[in-house]
Amino acid sequence: MFPVVNAFKCDGCGVCITRCPAQIMGLINGKAAYLQMLCEECGICAEVCPIDAIRFELPKCYDAAEVHEAYQFKR
Repeated sequence: MFPVVNAFKCDGCGVCITRCPAQIMGLINGKAAYLQMLCEECGICAEVCPIDAIRFELPKCYDAAEVHEAYQFKR
């Protein structure tokens, strides 16, 4: 699971940036952002965010019918 930053809620306070153990977070246009390839998925950023602008989201699971249908369109 990777963190998802809600840019509409993020106020750029920087708490998540200072608490990230991997030090991969920063501000882009005044909003929290991170390098997904280097994320350790520890969840600290979501825990320390004072306004709940960061949450963890499971990737969408596709059922067999959706995968089969997508594969047919690629042919």
